[in-house]
Amino acid sequence: AGFKRLLTGQNVFISDYTYTGESGTRGLVALGTDFPSKIIRLNPNQYGGKIVCQKGALLCASHTIDIEMEFAKKFTAGFFGGEGFVLQALTGDGDVFVKAGGTMIRKELEAGEQLRISSGCLVCFSQGVDFDVQMMPGFKNVLFGGEGLFVTTLTGPGTVWLQGQPPQRMISEIARRVPSGGIGLAVPIPGMGGSGGEGGEGEEPSS
Repeated sequence: AGFKRLLTGQNVFISDYTYTGESGTRGLVALGTDFPSKIIRLNPNQYGGKIVCQKGALLCASHTIDIEMEFAKKFTAGFFGGEGFVLQALTGDGDVFVKAGGTMIRKELEAGEQLRISSGCLVCFSQGVDFDVQMMPGFKNVLFGGEGLFVTTLTGPGTVWLQGQPPQRMISEIARRVPSGGIGLAVPIPGMGGSGGEGGEGEEPSS
């Protein structure tokens, strides 16, 4: 089970929290994300019994939720889709909390309706949604569109959740704007050069 969680972007070990207080009372657990994100609460039973998430999207879940591996059906979907070959399949009756970077968008897809999204923007989708990667049509779109050669295609029926600012993309944009020589901050090191130190250069001998 631990190895399966590792493949889906989670830690090998997980923490279980159990409230042992008096009957009729509730305990409180505070959780946070490793990146500024929106947190959404879902129940797989309300979406056909299963929700499929991208790697690392799951924050926490009830003990009644099973976390399984969901493999991309096609080689191109896993290699070029931005989500990898292994996704997270969440099943069972209970609450799951998933995280989305930037603006979170929920979209209901009708049967046969397609939605093309930028790679990496997928958070999760409900059972019944087909996940695939297709080549961007048109030479001009590939060259000047800024989305690359492939786009992720989701086909309904079902519900999909998208994120407007994937963490990897934001980190990449920040790194791209940092000068190649670093950010140019000088860090003084005590005792290394300079004047005024005991026995250092520039100090006049005492008479």
